Order: sequence, then C-alpha cells, then structure tokens
Amino acid sequence: MGQDDERPDDAGSDPRLKALGEKLADARRDQRQPEGGASQSSGLTGIGQAMKVGSEFVAGVIVGFVIGYTIDRLFGTGPWGMIVFLLLGFAAGTLNVMRATGVAKDPFAAKAGKSPRRAPDGED
Repeated sequence: MGQDDERPDDAGSDPRLKALGEKLADARRDQRQPEGGASQSSGLTGIGQAMKVGSEFVAGVIVGFVIGYTIDRLFGTGPWGMIVFLLLGFAAGTLNVMRATGVAKDPFAAKAGKSPRRAPDGED
C-alpha cells in the first residue's frame, strides 16, 4: 500500500543494522566491564575515596608550606617564599583532587596509552 510495505520483514537482513547492533553490544559490554575487570573507582569505597582525596589535598598544601618555609630560613626572604609555595601547594593539591575525582584528565595517562579515569557515577 505505502512505503511501509517495502521494509523487509527480517530486520537482520540489512548488514548495516547488523553492524550497528554489534557496535551497540560492544559499547554496552565495555560500559559494564571496565578495563582489567576492575571497578571504576579502583576498588575504593566511598570513605576510602574521600580519604584519598583529602590526603592528596592536605599533602600538597603541607609540601608547599615546608618548601616555602625552608627557602625562607635558608635565604632570609621573610614570609614571601612560604606564601608563594603555600599557594603553589594549594594549586597542586586542588589539581590532584580534580584528577582523582575524574574532573581533570591526567596528562601522563594519555601518553602511556591508558584511558583517563572516569567519574564513579559514569558521567564524563
């Protein structure tokens, strides 16, 4: 009667549909099973992930403070070395938190051929 009558009865007879179905199945399989069979959060629970993120931030700030304080003591530059390196430590800690949570990409993972870490909820 119309153009609808021209469609094949068997949807699998079109090779393009079959290829599309295979690609969709592969994508769904990859989504369910991350590389290496590990969970997306690297086996860390919510509390473990929070401890890791918090310790990475605090470590960046402490390292910046220690470097700045040491430079001030060695060269007698007053509080300027400590202020500068404390701010740099804060920035480094923030960047580490963003990388750990999947907000920012890890530049070294791309060079090594690894895929960047994804957010635990699967959003990009």
